[in-house]
Amino acid sequence: MRGERIRIGYVIPQLAHGGAERQLYELSRGLDAARFRGFVYCLSERTFPYGDMIRRAGVELRILKPHGHFDITRILQLARLLRKDRIDILHAFLFHGNGYAWPARRLAGVSHLVTSARNCQTVGWHRDWVNRLAFRNSDAIICNGEAVRLFIGRQYRAPAEKCAMIYNGVDLERFTPSMEVPPSIRRSGDRLVITVGRLVPQKDIELFLDAAALLAQKQARVRFLIVGDGPCRGVLERYAAGNGLNGQVAFLGERTDVPELLCTADVVWLTSAWEGLSNLLLEAMACARPIVTRDVGACREIVRHGVNGYLVPTRDADAFAQYTLGLLTNPVQASEMGQAGRKIAEENFSISAMIRNTAKLYDSLLHSRMSGAG
Repeated sequence: MRGERIRIGYVIPQLAHGGAERQLYELSRGLDAARFRGFVYCLSERTFPYGDMIRRAGVELRILKPHGHFDITRILQLARLLRKDRIDILHAFLFHGNGYAWPARRLAGVSHLVTSARNCQTVGWHRDWVNRLAFRNSDAIICNGEAVRLFIGRQYRAPAEKCAMIYNGVDLERFTPSMEVPPSIRRSGDRLVITVGRLVPQKDIELFLDAAALLAQKQARVRFLIVGDGPCRGVLERYAAGNGLNGQVAFLGERTDVPELLCTADVVWLTSAWEGLSNLLLEAMACARPIVTRDVGACREIVRHGVNGYLVPTRDADAFAQYTLGLLTNPVQASEMGQAGRKIAEENFSISAMIRNTAKLYDSLLHSRMSGAG
C-alpha cells in the first residue's frame, strides 16, 4: 500500500433526491480525511442536490454522460478515470452502479470491489444477470438489512460469505425532536399524517390516499402531507381528488425542510410496495414520531410492532387508518412510541456507526490483501 491516503471510488447512477444518494454523501464526507480520499463517479447528469454538496465536502466528483440504457462507452470511460485516479477500493451504490463498476474494475485493475444491495426488488432479467455477475466478482457486498441479504441470496445467488450487513445511518443532529420549527410551517390545530418519497410506483401513494380517505371519515380534523416529486404526481393528484381529499391532502413537492416537517407530524406513514431499509422511517424515529408502515423489506428491522410503531402485513388501507386512529386518540401512547423510536435510532442507526462499520470493511479488505501478499 502506498504511503498516502486510501483512495475510495464511489459509483452511483445519479445524485438526485434519494436515500442511497444521501447515504453516499454522508459516507464520503464523514470518512476520516487523514486516511481516506474520496472520488464519486456519477453515471448521469442528474446531480442536484447532492453533487454540489459532495463537492463542498471536499470530495471529487466525476460525471459520466449517458449514451444509452447500458452504455459500453461509459464502462470504458469509468475504467480510464479509475486508472487516472489510482483507486484502491471501488464501492458501487445500487444495482445500476454495480453493473458498471465490476467490468470497469477489471479493465482498470482496481484491487478491491465492494458492491451493494439496498432494495428487495428485481430490476429486469438483463440487469439481474449483470448483478449476479457483479456479486460473484465482488470482494464484499454491503447489504443495508438482513432482509436484503436474504433476498439477494435467493434472487441473485449472492455468496453469503461476501455479504456484510451495514445499516443505513440517520443524522441524529439534523433530525431531532428538539429542533425549532419555523413559523412558516407551524401547523394548524388539525392532526397531521406525513409521508416522504419519490412519486413513483414503488412508493404506492395510491395506498396512502386510500388509507387517508378512510381515516378522514373517522377523524374529520386530519390533514395529509405528501413530500416529494416524481413522474406519478399528476396521476396521484387526480386520484386524491377522486377520493374526495381535495381539501385535506397537499402535495408539497421536493423540500429542503424535511426535518422540520417531520417534527410537525402526529404519525408518519410508509406505504411502499417494496423497500430495503427505509431512510424515511429512520428520520421519523430520530424526530420521535410514531410510525405506521407496510411490512416490506427490512422495515421490521426498524419498527418493533407496538413499541415504536405498527407493521401492516399486507396492502391494507383499513389497517393504516385503524392503527393511526388509535394513535391520534391516545397522545400518551403516541408520545411513548415516538420516544422509543428515538432511542432505537440512537442505539442502532447513527451516521457515525454506518461510517465506522464501512471503514472497518475497507480496512479488512486492505488487510486481507497485505496478508495474501505476505
